[in-house]
Amino acid sequence: AGVPCHPTGTQTSQLTSDPPWTPVFLPEKVMLTCQGSGVPGLTEWYLDEQFWQRTRSDYIYVSKKHPGNNSYQCCSPGARLSPPITLSFSNDWLVLQVPVRALVEGDELLLRCRG
Repeated sequence: AGVPCHPTGTQTSQLTSDPPWTPVFLPEKVMLTCQGSGVPGLTEWYLDEQFWQRTRSDYIYVSKKHPGNNSYQCCSPGARLSPPITLSFSNDWLVLQVPVRALVEGDELLLRCRG
């Protein structure tokens, strides 16, 4: 099927997370979804800028057993590598959550407090 990640692809893969908040509590699962050109094939996943795995589906579930952050990226077949998103996992009693997606100056920032 060839290499799914195309540095010269016309579209950039888009990585989204559900829930779209960080940090998340241990051991909650986060669903990452990779959208791209719609070409059939395998999706590539990158963890902290290193190749991690290939999947037939365009989504994966991630969780951690210990607190910490990781950067995730994906590559949809025929598309370029997605911008990274960083997920933090926390075992605190209370967390102040922010959206995972990147914000630009002037965007409204919604904060969530969860316990």
